Amino acid sequence: MSSREIDLSHLPLQQQLVESACRAFENIPDVIAAVLVGSLAAGKGDRVSDADIVIFTQNSFHKKSAPFFSAFESEKDIFYCLDGFHTEDAYFKKYIFHDFTSIEIHCLDLKEPFELCHPFKVLFNKTGMVKERITDQPAPKHQDFEAYTHGDKGIVWELFDCIKWLSRDDTELAKSHLKKLAAKM
Repeated sequence: MSSREIDLSHLPLQQQLVESACRAFENIPDVIAAVLVGSLAAGKGDRVSDADIVIFTQNSFHKKSAPFFSAFESEKDIFYCLDGFHTEDAYFKKYIFHDFTSIEIHCLDLKEPFELCHPFKVLFNKTGMVKERITDQPAPKHQDFEAYTHGDKGIVWELFDCIKWLSRDDTELAKSHLKKLAAKM
């Protein structure tokens, strides 16, 4: 399955973000595969759902990915960007745009022990490696996420998540996360 086979036609802004990320990374030799995870992959996304993409790489590409993130960013109206390393082998960038769309792009070296939980959609898979990463474990849930993991630098992203949850009437999740934030701050 390729990114062009993922049907997000009911969410055209997110569809454009996913396609743009694929265009920026797919033709790079050290980029092996990309997978859409989260609510969009589950078919449960809404207008404020972020696109969550995991990109598998090799040869420490994640440490040299800046030009390709720049290509993705080109001509986009970025409101906020958070980036950093999950581990030595996993780099990420999270974006919020002025139209209130958002995306997370995680570049993971093949050395990173990351398993794919259902639901997910393969965007591209050059070597067939995605099959090796699939687990039957349940996907992480928002209520289990830690708060304040990136300190003050990440607070905008976390508050944006709370706004999204409130827009879906999930006040308990938003309140719970805000309490976690307050306790850490």
